[in-house]
Amino acid sequence: MNGRYLAAIGTIVGTVIGAGMLALPYAISKSGFLIGLILIFVVGIASILIMMYTGELSFRLKKIHQLPVLISKYTGKRFRLAILILQVLILYGAILAYLIAMGDSLQTLLGVPYIASVILVFALSAPIIYRGYKWVEEAEVPLSAVKLFLIVVVAFIVIFSARLSNLSTVNAGNIFVPFGVILFAMMGFSVIPEIREGLADNKTDFNKAIIIAMTVSILVYIFFAAAFIGAFGPGVSAIATNSLGSGSFSVLYYLLTIFLVVTPYIALSLVVVDAFNFDFRLKRSYSFWLTMLIPLIIALIGFNFARVLQIVGGILLPVLCLMILVAVYKGRKVAGKSKAYSVPGGVYLLLFTAAVMIVGFCYTLLYVLL
Repeated sequence: MNGRYLAAIGTIVGTVIGAGMLALPYAISKSGFLIGLILIFVVGIASILIMMYTGELSFRLKKIHQLPVLISKYTGKRFRLAILILQVLILYGAILAYLIAMGDSLQTLLGVPYIASVILVFALSAPIIYRGYKWVEEAEVPLSAVKLFLIVVVAFIVIFSARLSNLSTVNAGNIFVPFGVILFAMMGFSVIPEIREGLADNKTDFNKAIIIAMTVSILVYIFFAAAFIGAFGPGVSAIATNSLGSGSFSVLYYLLTIFLVVTPYIALSLVVVDAFNFDFRLKRSYSFWLTMLIPLIIALIGFNFARVLQIVGGILLPVLCLMILVAVYKGRKVAGKSKAYSVPGGVYLLLFTAAVMIVGFCYTLLYVLL
């Protein structure tokens, strides 16, 4: 394996495996582990296809572009702003969830009120985000190996307390409840243009990198969910590691939670600041305060970490995924099959992926509203 190929796999794994995993055991416990396992595989396949379809859109253009340009190329430029706004809303949701996770963990770790812990996170991170330290974004991938190691170690510690009875529970009435959290945890299509560029347009390595990286991510998710659901059953915390609130290693578990969310929280905040600054042409100071204050105010009101991920992953992300699928379909109708790179399976895989997104979206919307 060459360096570029391994770097591509590492980048995808580092992007996909993150704080979303912390909510997986809680979300999956609502349906039962066996149903959750099937859903992980189904959503995992759909997520792999979304990444490949994003690649197909990217390969059609000579220059490297992000989603608003890739999608609007075939859906029309009038949709570019709508796609950009949707992306910002998704990023807002992720930032909010990460802020809640850090606030919850610091609350227990320091023994201070939740509001004080959220404000502390804001106060410590704001100077870094305001100055725009890009090394925070660049540190996400190098830290992925450490992150993955810690996750596996903690899961191994927990799994020795697992009981098979906790893994055999089935709640068929909640079959799609974990959908949003699983989809949020699986999404890595934003990094696809970067992967394509890094592999110098080698479509064989491109496919292999996505499949290997996503397979690794899915297996880690299954192991992590099995460990925590097996150990804690339906009583698992919305932030899985917070279930380990007592004992000799409790400080380590809370620090792991903070470690998993702090770099993506800062990195995504920088992305939103740049989006307001460059795409919406706002002054950087206005962009900074828009980015920081809205999640802070909502976090202070108090929301469940997994609930936020469920809404973002189950409602907003499927809409963006469907836009990608529509762009691919229109691209094939207008320009024909891409000679540079085209996802196999014709219209059937497009329909399968669309069906997964539509069913998940409708169920999550009804579940949240009712």
